[in-house]
Amino acid sequence: MHPVLRSAYEIKARLITGLRIAFALVCMFANELRATLARMVAYSAGLGGFALIALEILGPRHGGLKAANADWLEVIRPLPAFALTIPEFESAPRYSIWRHVSGVGRKDVMSFAEASGATATVEIFRGDVEEEDITSSISELRLSTPRSPNSIDTKFGAVRVENAIENGRNCLHVSRKFQELRLEISGTFCNAGLELVDHGMVACTIDRLSLVSAGSEPRLAALFARAELRRTFCGQRSVFLAATPKRTDWIDAQRDPKLRRASAN
Repeated sequence: MHPVLRSAYEIKARLITGLRIAFALVCMFANELRATLARMVAYSAGLGGFALIALEILGPRHGGLKAANADWLEVIRPLPAFALTIPEFESAPRYSIWRHVSGVGRKDVMSFAEASGATATVEIFRGDVEEEDITSSISELRLSTPRSPNSIDTKFGAVRVENAIENGRNCLHVSRKFQELRLEISGTFCNAGLELVDHGMVACTIDRLSLVSAGSEPRLAALFARAELRRTFCGQRSVFLAATPKRTDWIDAQRDPKLRRASAN
């Protein structure tokens, strides 16, 4: 073979060999890069999962706040401070807590609903309560207020009521304010239709509102303690509500002794 042709063939062979080696190296690099990226993604996902678990375990039970509007934030995992039952509603209430963005307001809301369309909502609003000696202000925790035609009697005293028609349903709005505690108990009770809301049922519901935890507010605990002494315990004649019977324990016996009648001879 001519030396020139032989040299050309050798150059061609070396070029092909070099290209094959380069292609193999590129493939090896691509495979290694793909494997490295896959490991990095897996490690990142694992770290993210561990971080979420750590936040769930070590984070405060109140969790966090979920924004609902510009003024109020909903607590994600609320710790109930109040309790309430309404026997006509089979399902347990939805309990939610809302905190004002300024930090000086809190709303505890208990919502009931039935498939028939009846609903009930009770809300306890608390403002910025200053720490004070509970015994020095016990006389200020007044429960009795003048009774008016637009009010019902409860263990918290006279509660203001107002009838309203909302979305084809008859509703009753209630509210009771305690200015000295910056506390307000309010609620809305709606029937499924245009039937009037039973005032007695609403009064019994307000009487069932109880305090679970007062936290750092001793005056709030005193308010509920004094209110419980005024509770009459509803009868069982209400068609709308199967209420709690009146208590006949030693407390009532001490408070309301019965006179014995002379036996007839």
